[in-house]
Amino acid sequence: MWYISTRGISPRVDFEGALFSGYAPDGGLFMPEELPCLDRKTLHAWSTLSYKGLVKELCALFIGPELIPRDDLNDLIDHAFSRFRHKEVVHLSRLRDGLNVLELWHGVTYAFKDLSLSCTAQFLQYFLEKREKHVTVVVGTSGDTGSAAIESVQGAKNVDIIVLLPKGHCSRIQELQMTTVLKDNVHVFAVEGNSDELDEPIKAVFADVPFAKEHNLMSLNSINWSRILVQMAHHFFAYFQCAASLDTHTLPTVEVVVPTGAAGNVAAGCIAQKMGLPIRLVVAVNRNDIIHRAVQQGDFSLSEAVTPTLASAMDIQVPYNMERIFWLLSGSNSQATRALMEQFEKTQRLTLPKELHSKHCPLLPGTCVCSEVP
Repeated sequence: MWYISTRGISPRVDFEGALFSGYAPDGGLFMPEELPCLDRKTLHAWSTLSYKGLVKELCALFIGPELIPRDDLNDLIDHAFSRFRHKEVVHLSRLRDGLNVLELWHGVTYAFKDLSLSCTAQFLQYFLEKREKHVTVVVGTSGDTGSAAIESVQGAKNVDIIVLLPKGHCSRIQELQMTTVLKDNVHVFAVEGNSDELDEPIKAVFADVPFAKEHNLMSLNSINWSRILVQMAHHFFAYFQCAASLDTHTLPTVEVVVPTGAAGNVAAGCIAQKMGLPIRLVVAVNRNDIIHRAVQQGDFSLSEAVTPTLASAMDIQVPYNMERIFWLLSGSNSQATRALMEQFEKTQRLTLPKELHSKHCPLLPGTCVCSEVP
């Protein structure tokens, strides 16, 4: 499995190369060069798997045994989930009238990002020990990413982690989770500005390719492909738990509502759709509604300011994973994606071309949710 940049200029890399990168050198995000298509037989076989089993199958597809042999991969994933409080790792709670809630909060920091980061950290350690390397992880956070990333690598001898948190914009619990870790490899800094503003210098650092290589820099934000890969399992697990039957002539469709900030879970769902999973995605945002406006009106433009809400981890105006979605919906057109994103970065305003906006139907433009959180 090879990975290419959404902007089409950087050389392709394998999973290890994508894992150890932040942004691609050309400023884009890594995506699989080809997506596997899952037939009905495979979906039937996967429908009986546990959440851990689904993560193992998906990771085996996108990593390959030449990089991590299957037995090693299974052990890494088992170890990643060994500290989760629920025996099933995630759990589906069935409410009334066909409404279900997928519980993704059983990790150490209570954030859903514990799921993907625990696995990503295991993959990271596997390659670092094999290559006898050291890396420095740079993470910007709007709340839960920072604490989950710290938890996943704290105490590791071959990893240093630098976390930038927006001063006064994280919840008190999240801030304490980050600032009270006393391991020598953890370095946390409170910075002025919101999470979007602190992403700008991080992206500039990765754009300086010689500097990033010299200091072995990488990111554990959801710009990292490994994060998206593991989050795909959420959608497969939810589908198999909710679908009435897979024995019908046409596989039933399940509607999945995804609260989102940087659109990592949404990107994971779109990739699952492309692979053949019959889900419909409803994007739930707070007052920072750039994704809502993009889906409804084709308006991918910044508002005047980030609005603080109770859902501080979703207080994002630059959902960088939308670049992956634009690339998918444009038919993997790197040139078009690069032009769109360069215009957005230059002007902070973008009107999606009609042909691209019309393809946002997988995100249910007519029923997108915009919750008003005070």
